[in-house]
Amino acid sequence: MRKVVFKDVDGKTKKLMLCQAEGGVYLFGYYSLQDSSADWDHFFCTMEDAIECCFEDYGINEEDWIIIADQPKNCQQDFIIPTRIEGREAGKPAFGQLQQFIKGQWVDYIIAEKCMSFDGLTDDQRLLTTGLVFEYEKALNGDKAKTIKILTALNFE
Repeated sequence: MRKVVFKDVDGKTKKLMLCQAEGGVYLFGYYSLQDSSADWDHFFCTMEDAIECCFEDYGINEEDWIIIADQPKNCQQDFIIPTRIEGREAGKPAFGQLQQFIKGQWVDYIIAEKCMSFDGLTDDQRLLTTGLVFEYEKALNGDKAKTIKILTALNFE
């Protein structure tokens, strides 16, 4: 299970993600809004411990979290869209060279300049930049609560 929240929690961290892993839970923190690798992480024994920490330290309530899909095998857990290091699946990783799974195929992905706010971004740009575009499209097919949660998190009018 993975969850994400978009909220300026300390004047620097713009987004948090919780990721259930073997043996515990990672809390990833990001200094920008776009879908990218985390800037820092913490490890907890249980999801309950991680959620409690996020509430106590960052004021994140349970209802603030957006549940997102788990990553496929060999993908980076701290990205929202399935993202992998090129060649990792073949045992020959090319570190620094990323690929994302878009429309059924792996395409090269270069992390753009850091996005620090949604100011000036269109609705589509917000969905694409944050990596929530596919989660939003899935939610449109019957999960009204998740659709609203995503739109609210991305400051849609």
